[in-house]
Formats: sequence, C-alpha cells, structure tokens
Amino acid sequence: MSNKKSYFSFEDPFGIAIEFQATSLQQAMVIKKKKALEMGIPKEAFELKTIRKKPSQNV
Repeated sequence: MSNKKSYFSFEDPFGIAIEFQATSLQQAMVIKKKKALEMGIPKEAFELKTIRKKPSQNV
C-alpha cells in the first residue's frame, strides 16, 4: 500500500486559501475541518480547488 502524499488546496468565497499535505481526500477533509475551526470559519465555506504533487508557488 502506497503512502504518497498530495497537496490539497481549499478556498472560501472570500479568497482565503489553505493548503496542506495529506495521504487521502478523507484525511484532507479532517485537516480542513481542524484548520477552519482554528480560523473561526465554517468548514462548509471551503471548497476543494486543487490536488497536486508539489506545493503551489503562490507567495
């Protein structure tokens, strides 16, 4: 069984983005929920934008 990680990027309607590594979409959804809670934003506000092998270069 492979343990490859991908970078998942989520964005809310106001343009707030979060990106992190996870091994599966299920794990990404759990991480998204935790990060949204930390930010005080409902997890439902974030939509999946991209899944990639390398982090985005947006700085």
